[in-house]
Amino acid sequence: MPAQERQTGIVIENAAAGRFEMSFPGGTAFASFRRDGDRLIITHTEVPAAHEGRGIGSQLVRGLFESARDSGRRIVPACSFVATWARRHPEFAEVLAH
Repeated sequence: MPAQERQTGIVIENAAAGRFEMSFPGGTAFASFRRDGDRLIITHTEVPAAHEGRGIGSQLVRGLFESARDSGRRIVPACSFVATWARRHPEFAEVLAH
């Protein structure tokens, strides 16, 4: 779906680019991943600098965890932001790969 058609705040998996994306007024946040079977290794998250500290990264990570849970996949938080978020949200512990 072209960026201009995306709804704000919806996290979309862009498998071809290897990332989850969330568009919002002023930009797009993303979380890069690589696959390992049913595991998604999240390697990097990025929010445009002008929009940091507004909860956009947390909204993005929640969406990718929900997507993984809904599809039966597990998350490996190789990114420190994702690892910290996961520790703060034990309600998603079953989504983490062990």
